Amino acid sequence: MKKHNAKLTKFLKLASVILFGIVVIIIVFTGSLPQRYNLSVGSVANVDITANRTVTDTYETEKRAVIAKNSVEPIYVQSESVATQNMANITEFFSLVNEIRQGNMDDYGTIIHSKQELANNLAEEVERTYAISLSSEDAYSLANMPTTQLDYVFDEAMSITSVIMMDMVDDSSLSIRIRELTNSVAIIDQSTDTELYASTQELLRTLLAQLLSPNAIYDQSSTDAARNAAYRNTINDPALIEKGTRVISVGETISAHTYQSLLDLDVLETNEFDFSLLFGIVIYITAILFAFGFYLYRKSDELFTDDPKTLLSIALAFLITIITSVYIADFSTLFSAVLFATVIFATYLGIQSGITLSVLLMLVVLPIQKFDVEFVFVTALSVFVCAVIAGKKNRKFNSATLILFTAFTSFSASVGYSLVNQSSKTDMLQSALWSIVSATVCVVAAIGSMPLFELISNSASPMRLIDLAQQGHPLLKKLFLEAPGTSQHSMMVANLADSAAEAIGADALLAKVGAYYHDVGKLENPEYFTENQSNNINPHDQLTPEESVAIITSHTTQGLKYAKKYHLPMAIQNLIIEHHGTTCQQYFYVTAKKNAEEKGLPAPKIEDFTYKGNVPTTKESAIIMLADTCEAAARSTGIKTVSDAETLFRKLVKQKIDQDQLVMSGLSFNELESIIQAFLHVYAGYFHERVKYPE
Repeated sequence: MKKHNAKLTKFLKLASVILFGIVVIIIVFTGSLPQRYNLSVGSVANVDITANRTVTDTYETEKRAVIAKNSVEPIYVQSESVATQNMANITEFFSLVNEIRQGNMDDYGTIIHSKQELANNLAEEVERTYAISLSSEDAYSLANMPTTQLDYVFDEAMSITSVIMMDMVDDSSLSIRIRELTNSVAIIDQSTDTELYASTQELLRTLLAQLLSPNAIYDQSSTDAARNAAYRNTINDPALIEKGTRVISVGETISAHTYQSLLDLDVLETNEFDFSLLFGIVIYITAILFAFGFYLYRKSDELFTDDPKTLLSIALAFLITIITSVYIADFSTLFSAVLFATVIFATYLGIQSGITLSVLLMLVVLPIQKFDVEFVFVTALSVFVCAVIAGKKNRKFNSATLILFTAFTSFSASVGYSLVNQSSKTDMLQSALWSIVSATVCVVAAIGSMPLFELISNSASPMRLIDLAQQGHPLLKKLFLEAPGTSQHSMMVANLADSAAEAIGADALLAKVGAYYHDVGKLENPEYFTENQSNNINPHDQLTPEESVAIITSHTTQGLKYAKKYHLPMAIQNLIIEHHGTTCQQYFYVTAKKNAEEKGLPAPKIEDFTYKGNVPTTKESAIIMLADTCEAAARSTGIKTVSDAETLFRKLVKQKIDQDQLVMSGLSFNELESIIQAFLHVYAGYFHERVKYPE
């Protein structure tokens, strides 16, 4: 049956966790969906649409990329093959000229054609072979100039071609280089028929201009690669639609560019369900909730999160914040409800847990806030300050201080962010006002709702502890009326515990209030405890040691019953069950052992004479154990001086150490010394003699 119940409990816990996660995912997904509009190209906008986040302007980016791609100049490379061919063209051309010249003489050395006829024949052959048109002067010069001069022209042509081909030249630069290099060619005077001969420079210019080709050839692959690189670089540095940019105003016609911008912002109505967003939210929230659960699991002993009421209050604060964020995010991304949960978390779970859980909660609502960087910055700083103030355990926080400091932090963070980003004065003022309003409203709402969380949570919050510290509390009043000695003892233990906890930096308020209630179990049988006995009547005289120790040691378990009946926080319940640890009632054990020896019976088991609680697991619990022990011993021994008290206290503390009662408390030897000194400080005032007034 127990195994079945345990399995059922685990199943319910797992089901609750899964259900909580599903609810959070649904809320965040719903809150992350932008407001959508039914618009198309050519339609007229009936609302102003502003970018709610920064996105890539795909239309403008594509336009810039295409322009950048087309702006890349064609790439040319220097061709060695073209240079070689140019040199060959020069050689072959002059070889043809020489062949034609030599063919104008028969075997007998007689010239066949006249100079002009030879020039005409050469021009025709060159045009037929190379498709080159020679002027009459050029043809006449090539056909009739002296051989030595022709060789000079050939050499100059080869030299100039070689020089030009050493560099990469295109059509325009080729003609320029030809003119530059031919200007330095010597002008050879023709001795006869000078009017028929062309200038050596002009001849070379004509020949080279028609025989040479540019060695710069178009590189298709390199050009394509450069253009694609320019396209990609522009795509990788996209144009942005900044958050807050007015995309379209009322009355404007939707252009193709505007329509694409609205698509980029995902604000146009479609009939498709956004599965990609849902999948992203599921992964995103699951990761955060895993971290959230892992933290609670690791801190469960400290936070008592195994208590369903505490977990319920945490989950409720979580959900209230997320749901509220969905409805207020449209006002401003700085209007956040995270600080509401921060006050709750820090008040009930402490500063560290308040900050940690609030940061995780901030990440949960971040998609609802459109991943706004200013929201993260302002909220993170405000959470830190708010948690530090609200999470103080030694006293209840001052509400005005919490509100003012949190609001001022939000205001300062917002202004600082705006100044760094060089925002306009209007935007800076608007952000600052929203941050103040958000912080103030959230903190005030959290303080006002705390009584509701008090009904749900079973944590020892400062407010709850202060209420429990009132002597008018029904359980304390019952203790005062039915067990006055125990009540007085508890008051003294509370003073000792408060002073000691303050000295070592523990939770003084918890220690003090816990001391008020640590012995409420004695209400079950108050007359069986020394401090409540009168007229020298001791009921234990009529009982066996076993019966007596059963009554005495049961006051911790009976106290736990009273604590649960009066709904005391789990922290105080632990203090009640742990304040005697597993110590043994030595007086009754020794008596029982002596009786057994006299009757010839085996010695009783020491386990039957020990408390059935746990050793202290917190510093506050250990402090109450020591305060309880020292107060009872000081009262029973009747010591009157501080020196005697110090000797007694050190002996009792050492005894607890030897009995391994403090091994789980986390107390150091230095802290134990501080505790002893704090006890002595209290007793120094208690032992102080007042001035005796005359009768």
